[in-house]
This record gives sequence, structure tokens and C-alpha cells, in this order.
Amino acid sequence: MVYESIVEKLFDENNDDIIELHQGDNQIVKFEQIAVVIYDSVYYAILRPLDLKEDEVVIFKIVEDDEDCLDLVVDEELGKKILEVYKEDVEIDQ
Repeated sequence: MVYESIVEKLFDENNDDIIELHQGDNQIVKFEQIAVVIYDSVYYAILRPLDLKEDEVVIFKIVEDDEDCLDLVVDEELGKKILEVYKEDVEIDQ
């Protein structure tokens, strides 16, 4: 499927393709999508870089505007809260 934006791809529940993000230095970083969660009325994407350890993830805030984009979450406390929401969601689904 062809997506109009990365955000559209992240929100597709049937998508299991690798997520490719471009860094400022024109380097492409590949990720596995773990989840999209809502915390404090904001959507966040939890992604696992394919070149890092299995248990490491990166969290991005999903910014839906004219130029849908992802903002890296650098606040460690916010990241912990988002991961707690994800773990709660996983427990409910089981």
C-alpha cells in the first residue's frame, strides 16, 4: 500500500512494514513499529530501531498538521509514562 504520510502508515493497524525515517544528514534509520498510544490526549509512536538491541525503543510524538511529522521525545519522565500506558494496554489485550 502507498501511504500519503508517515503518520498514515503508523495509524494503519494492518501495516507491518518497516518504518524508514530520514535524519538531517540524509541517513535513513529503519524501525519496527511497536505501538501507537495515547497519553494526555496526544498520540505517540513507539518504535524499535533495527540496528539497536532488542529491548531498546525510541518514542516519537505524532504531530498531525499540514506536514505530518514525528518529534523525538527526549523527556525521560514523559517517555516512562508513555511506556507505562503501553504496558497497561498490552495487559488489557491479553
